[in-house]
Amino acid sequence: MSNKLSIVLYGKQGHAYTVAFKNFLNSTEVPYTYKDISKDVEAREHSKELYNGVAKFPTLIVNEKVYLTPTTEEFNKIMQDLKLRA
Repeated sequence: MSNKLSIVLYGKQGHAYTVAFKNFLNSTEVPYTYKDISKDVEAREHSKELYNGVAKFPTLIVNEKVYLTPTTEEFNKIMQDLKLRA
């Protein structure tokens, strides 16, 4: 099993959950990819595919598993499961 963690966060600048999730990820040693769906057309289109035609956020993708608009509690649980701490 590969130990390589892949984290992608789709969000929007100034959006409270996006900012909180980014702050958490920035405080860990884990590299991740952030895509702003208001600027990144590809991310926006992918977001629309995930949400039946509507671009919603935040979206968290961990090792190909997609979490649709996770709440702070859900996000924290995912991070705990990954053994990530700020």
